[in-house]
Amino acid sequence: MPATKKAKTKKKIIKTKATKKTVAKKSPTKKKSVAKKVVKVVKKTTKKAVKKTVKKIVKKIVTPKPPKVKKIIVPQEFKAGENIVYPTHGVGRILTIEKFQYDLVEEQLYVIQFFQDKLTIRVPFAKAKLIGLRNITSKPSMTRTLAILKQKPKIKKAMWSRRAQEYDQKINSGDIKQVSEVVRDLFRKDDQTEQSYSERQMFQVAFERYTREFAISSDIKFEEASSRVLEILNKR
Repeated sequence: MPATKKAKTKKKIIKTKATKKTVAKKSPTKKKSVAKKVVKVVKKTTKKAVKKTVKKIVKKIVTPKPPKVKKIIVPQEFKAGENIVYPTHGVGRILTIEKFQYDLVEEQLYVIQFFQDKLTIRVPFAKAKLIGLRNITSKPSMTRTLAILKQKPKIKKAMWSRRAQEYDQKINSGDIKQVSEVVRDLFRKDDQTEQSYSERQMFQVAFERYTREFAISSDIKFEEASSRVLEILNKR
């Protein structure tokens, strides 16, 4: 074989070996790039799948609505600044109207102040009638109760404990006529028999409640009203 042919064949063999080496060198990088692409595709598909499943779950989950506040609507019978009578406390004044919320219930309240006892209470609109909250007695009706004071006392022949219970019920009834009856029956002149401490205390409560309402009804001061009532009681 000639030398030129041998040289050519050697060159071909070297070239084929070189190409094989380059192919062998290039193949791992291609594999890596393909692997990366596969990983990206897998990530995208998994993200999409996760988003879809999340959306489905969110749709299925019913978000709870906030609980509604129940409003108790009752017509307002008294105004702020108005004088009223609370059966167990006597004459008071409505300072203001407030809204109050409890246990998802909202209602309006009368804020009442009693100057005599230095007491402030809150009464819901819905309970005003049940308690017996009422307006001040009109002047004509109040004048008619003065006739009760002019009568002679009607004292029952019973134990004081029983009579005291009856008087207490009359005082806390909120009825001005019944309060005037207690004033009539428990009043004592200076020259009459002395009363017990509990009798004097009960008379004082009834007298003060009656006189305060009489003063507001007649549009006079408390001192003037009390002197008028005492004058009527002493004349009988």
